[in-house]
Order: sequence, then C-alpha cells, then structure tokens
Amino acid sequence: MPKKRTINRKVCRNCKAILPYNVVKCPYCGSSDFVEEYAGFVIIINSERSQIAREKNLKEGIWAIKLF
Repeated sequence: MPKKRTINRKVCRNCKAILPYNVVKCPYCGSSDFVEEYAGFVIIINSERSQIAREKNLKEGIWAIKLF
C-alpha cells in the first residue's frame, strides 16, 4: 500500500493542486474544498514543454496523483 503524505500542505479536492496549509482558496480553480492526505505527486516546471502537463491540462506547480 502506498505511503500517505501529510506534510504541512493540503490538496485541492477539485484540481489536485498541492498548496501551503494556510491557503484558504485554491489559486488554480477557486475551490475551498481541501484534503490533507495524498499519495504521489508531480512537479510541473514548464507546462509548454511537459507532455504530462499537456495530457492532464496542468499549469506550473505541484500536483497530487491520488487523494485519500
């Protein structure tokens, strides 16, 4: 079973962006629905050159793969 992460961050349940714990509203999608446990993440540095970013329609940032 994958290890769950909880490290002073929370994840937007709507778009899966990993954000600082003190954020009230997601800057990517505007949602205020968050979870604290996730497994795996991907970091997008350059969304124009990233195949994963194009396929999943992601912007630059840190994104969770699986939410709990």
